[in-house]
Amino acid sequence: MLLGLLLLLLGMLVGGAAAADKPVTSNRPVTFGRDVAPILQQHCQECHRTGGGAPFTLIEYSHVYRRRDKILESVEKRLMPPWKAVPGYGDLKGERRLTNAEIATIARWVAAGAPEGNPRDLPPARDFTTATALDTPDVVLRPERSYTVAARSGDVYRCFSIPTSFAEDRYFSASGVVPGNPKIVHHVLVMVDPMGVTSRRGSSDDGDGYPCFGGPGFRVDGYLGGWAPGARPWDLPDDVGMLLPKGASVVFQLHYHNAQLTPQTDQTELRLRAAKGPVRQRLQFMRVGQFSLTIPAGNPRFGIEAGSFVGRPIQLIAIHPHMHLLGREMKVWARMKDESVTPLIHIDDWDFNWQGFYWFRTPVSLPAASWIEMTAAWDNSEQNARNPNKPPRDVRWGERTVDEMGHAAILYTFDDEKLK
Repeated sequence: MLLGLLLLLLGMLVGGAAAADKPVTSNRPVTFGRDVAPILQQHCQECHRTGGGAPFTLIEYSHVYRRRDKILESVEKRLMPPWKAVPGYGDLKGERRLTNAEIATIARWVAAGAPEGNPRDLPPARDFTTATALDTPDVVLRPERSYTVAARSGDVYRCFSIPTSFAEDRYFSASGVVPGNPKIVHHVLVMVDPMGVTSRRGSSDDGDGYPCFGGPGFRVDGYLGGWAPGARPWDLPDDVGMLLPKGASVVFQLHYHNAQLTPQTDQTELRLRAAKGPVRQRLQFMRVGQFSLTIPAGNPRFGIEAGSFVGRPIQLIAIHPHMHLLGREMKVWARMKDESVTPLIHIDDWDFNWQGFYWFRTPVSLPAASWIEMTAAWDNSEQNARNPNKPPRDVRWGERTVDEMGHAAILYTFDDEKLK
């Protein structure tokens, strides 16, 4: 499997839910309108709303009541909302993490029979009309036709090449990938084909696009976005832009997995917002990790170390840890020439189903001659409930879900680059 993006990309805006941070006093009943709805507004409705990317909404009382037990299980296990980074390790923005008091409030509500309460206690509906690349795009790109994925399919990697006709190079400051069918889209990568070579690849026997397990079949010259469940749009700092050269094609690589009993269709799209001011620096991309590894069968904690030398001063904008089903932990930091350390990200309870880019609150400055270092660990034992192999077998680096990877993707800029 190629780098999963998320990917991961939809921002949690803070607002309209100050009450959600306060524990409910034990001497009054917990109701949906007064106590639970504010928590959902703050932490869940960015995705769980019409057009939000999640497969169902959590707006109306009836929607939430129907799923109350699953919601409680998900928040108590901290499966939702999707935020796997360890608090305090790295200065990351937009943290999506329920407090213990918020989880206790939901538990009390469910235990009490999930009462609706007085509808007049409902807070005003959260406003999702703030303009983003998703809502007010300057450019929308999508495959010409929808693609059908067979019922009960395994991993399907499909690429779709979309030519552009811009008269000049274009820079974009924000992007958002909108999956057409989140039930079958596992992740999306959007890549730049600078020479447009993939536009000459016609439809194949099994429909539009072309199979691309193992790679997209061209030299990638930059990325325009990505998506995985829980991921956020890419919204770059001022003066930074994603380059789409004149005459380039844009290639969507989609990882499909249709567990449904019927064929499913998808037509994913990319929404781009043009840079409004001068772009001084182009967005860059790198990966830090190992790209050839074997995880022995039965090993409960197989670990690696990796690093990448920083030859030019850079600014780190976002980071995306990536492993597959056996992954358990990844930690990434920067080490300076004086041996001082800047934490970047630590995930100590890896979940393959929730991954994407984490954005730094402010870009992290790394001088030349520093290092980006990482450690990662996998569990290939019988005790790992997520191990797809019964009994365990040696697992090597590869792109299938049942293979493994171990790297961190990083979005960054060069300090000394000054575009005209």
